[in-house]
Amino acid sequence: MTTEYIQPINPIRIWTPGKNCTFTHPVFAIAISNNQVVEYLTINGQFYPVERISYAEQLIDGKWTKLAWLERSTSNT
Repeated sequence: MTTEYIQPINPIRIWTPGKNCTFTHPVFAIAISNNQVVEYLTINGQFYPVERISYAEQLIDGKWTKLAWLERSTSNT
């Protein structure tokens, strides 16, 4: 399985849940493997799979904007 690393142009941070609080982690790169598994590599070297992330944000024009997943509808006709 090969992995491709992509460094974002704009800063990205991810939010992960803790027992009593929520943590933010600056993202260094996004790792995408052959089977389309996406993980975020943080600046401190930790990999976070999508399942462990509450949400991600990207800094656009000085504002943190939540990254959204929109599933395409499929037609059965």
